[in-house]
Amino acid sequence: MSNPYKKLATEFDEWAQNNRAESMANGHWDVTMQMLDDIDLRSMSNSIDVGCGNGWLVRELLNRGVENGVGLDISPEMIAVANQANQFGDRERYVVGNGETIDLPDSVVDCITNIESLYYYPKPEEALKEWARIAKSGAKLAMMMDLYVENPATHNWIDALEVPVRLFSMRELKHLLERNGWSEVQMVQRRDRRPMKAKEDFVASTYWPSYEHYVSYRETGSLCITAVRQ
Repeated sequence: MSNPYKKLATEFDEWAQNNRAESMANGHWDVTMQMLDDIDLRSMSNSIDVGCGNGWLVRELLNRGVENGVGLDISPEMIAVANQANQFGDRERYVVGNGETIDLPDSVVDCITNIESLYYYPKPEEALKEWARIAKSGAKLAMMMDLYVENPATHNWIDALEVPVRLFSMRELKHLLERNGWSEVQMVQRRDRRPMKAKEDFVASTYWPSYEHYVSYRETGSLCITAVRQ
């Protein structure tokens, strides 16, 4: 039986080598900033970004007042890129690992972030349970995803991606969170505030087979989810 974690690591190593970490960070930036604007981070001691890529969100959390930030990613190449971009010395740390087994003690984290990542996990329920384990009582979880049932323009990504993904509905995600240690679940579909590409500047790809797909995606918005550790 093939190891799903190894396959994921290989795929995202290739993304890092092809500089896709930067384009992913840029693509998710505005919506993630909108989500963070609703969270008071200034009194938080420890955060972890699960699926951190090049570390852009870890650094943003530190910029916004979090004392210490950890980035976790299954790809050693992504972690190497993140370490090279370190801006905060010992306050900023990156480790290789998967989101379902994290080498941290119980109840130590004030904030957990996860951007466009949960649907890759072989065992997402275990990931949410693990995040609840490392979270302090009252800790905040902030997640964002573009690939979900209610955003049909992204569904062709399922075939375009080289690794298996799980298509969640908003209802399913809410129940999943509540069953695995999280409460006060809120879901908001947020639109990127940056200008939309003009049709003449659009280039079709396996991810965006038509301009109509792209427009539909932008008009539907990304799914932002926040929850609190029970």
